[in-house]
Amino acid sequence: MKKIIYITIFALILASCDDFLTFAPLTDKTSANFPSTTEEVKQMMAGIYTTMNNEHQLTDMSYLFVCEVASDEKLGGGGVNDVKAQAYEAFMYSDPDMLSHNWETTYEGIHRANFAIEKLDALAEDIMAVEEKNQYKGEAHFLRAFFYYRLATLYGSVPLKITTEPANLGGATAEEIFGQIASDLKAAVNLLPNKAYTNTEEGRVTRWAAQAMMARAWLFYTGFYQKGDLPLAEGGSVTKQEVTGMLDDCIRNSGHTLVGDYHELWPYTNSLTIQDYPYIQNYMTKTGKTLKYASDNGARNPETLFALHFSNFADWDVRRGYANQYQLYFALRGLQPLSRTYPFAGGWGQANSIPKAVVDQWLADEPEDPRLWASVLDIAAELPNYAKGQWDFVMESNYWGKKYNGISAREGNKYYNDYSVIMYGNKDNQQLSHGDDLIFIRFADVLLMMAELSEDAEYMNRVRHRAGLEDKPYSLENIQKERRYELAFEGLRWNDMRRWGAAYAKAALESQIGAPIYNFGKAAEYKGLNPKGYSARYEETKGFFPIPQSQINLSNGMLEQVEGYRDGQGLYPGFSN
Repeated sequence: MKKIIYITIFALILASCDDFLTFAPLTDKTSANFPSTTEEVKQMMAGIYTTMNNEHQLTDMSYLFVCEVASDEKLGGGGVNDVKAQAYEAFMYSDPDMLSHNWETTYEGIHRANFAIEKLDALAEDIMAVEEKNQYKGEAHFLRAFFYYRLATLYGSVPLKITTEPANLGGATAEEIFGQIASDLKAAVNLLPNKAYTNTEEGRVTRWAAQAMMARAWLFYTGFYQKGDLPLAEGGSVTKQEVTGMLDDCIRNSGHTLVGDYHELWPYTNSLTIQDYPYIQNYMTKTGKTLKYASDNGARNPETLFALHFSNFADWDVRRGYANQYQLYFALRGLQPLSRTYPFAGGWGQANSIPKAVVDQWLADEPEDPRLWASVLDIAAELPNYAKGQWDFVMESNYWGKKYNGISAREGNKYYNDYSVIMYGNKDNQQLSHGDDLIFIRFADVLLMMAELSEDAEYMNRVRHRAGLEDKPYSLENIQKERRYELAFEGLRWNDMRRWGAAYAKAALESQIGAPIYNFGKAAEYKGLNPKGYSARYEETKGFFPIPQSQINLSNGMLEQVEGYRDGQGLYPGFSN
């Protein structure tokens, strides 16, 4: 957690949903007079970043939430009425505007990035030095690409709007969208300073993040669409050789590195909790290591290339997104007494239940891998007093994700909903206290992308060495497994599954069938939520989700609904035993 206040840009607040892809000024600050000072430029840039906080005010409509549930890593159960999570699990829709909040906040971010790019190009030289202006332009190009990558991988064909001029647009092709993503990232790499991350302002986009995002976009586009290279909007393409060159630059010159021990990436190793967490104490005794959370007391994590930061200023108005809501939605269900779940906090439990097949396969592949129990909570072994079936919990497994579950702390017999209450003076609130970074890109991912692109096991084995595991030769199967286990439950698995081909994705999805679960606290077997089955439904949708129907209606026929969701197809009927 960092004590950061995100300032909302004055003129670019999202307007009424009655206007398709249009935004209007709500105060006297308009495009004619904003920004006119260095401080206003900073406010303008902060406004782009803020849209990411805005998105997860409604976390169950957010990109990462959907990606986690859609993959084979999680079962989207929650309570009987948590129909969005269940619909994502089944590749169905709970209501016509199921993802409206995601759509609106993402396009809000794109509009703000468009505005910033246009205004920075026209900014007078006496207001801001060229180097600083290039930094901000690079950030805006990166963020526009980042937002479009999310839209393109979530919905497929979406409007490609790269100016602030009002327009109704139909869906662009994948080549057009990814061409723009690549052009924006190329611009970002060229504009952002070639400085080690330690010499950059924390929380801002860097050259290194742009290089990593280029690799992510290249791998998805060429894999999912079976193309040779990533196109550029202006013509030409980004080749595999160019992408590996970018990653090589990042690895050699960014200053980023792996933290010493995998556990140190996750907040349960914070200095206030670690002493009371038996699993970690046993691990340290066994290995002789002394662990410390890489972000403890506001330290800068050397493995983080790009993350969303949070603050102490969350509230139940528009500032809800200043708290890490994933640590609430992914937390153990029921808000049980913290003494039962310590050091893990309680919450909604909508999307963090792990199918047994994930654990079984991990144990078969890497029985000595410490990342398994660093990432997976064995509830029976670690929390014997946890009560299953809280409220109306369904599709509950014996395994839970540790990475984005809120972490509590205690002083004597007094428990706090999050360790940040003591460490940072945060308010003690079951739902608003959590503030750990939401990491979008970390250095281990860079190394694994480099291994996959270069087919050089050296980079993969650097990641394995950190986990104390022996070398493996390069093969696609080995890199697939390494990405699965190193990056488990971080929102990346879903697009990895898809880019490795439909057969891979279908087999992974089908592995969830037969998982032992609990419905209302009673033992059951998971049989799937879609009567057509995972493979048939994936074939119909290709893993995309429906565009909000209200946006299609507003487009005057220019937008077309995603295949598999047209004419009422794919409506989720609700949970049934």
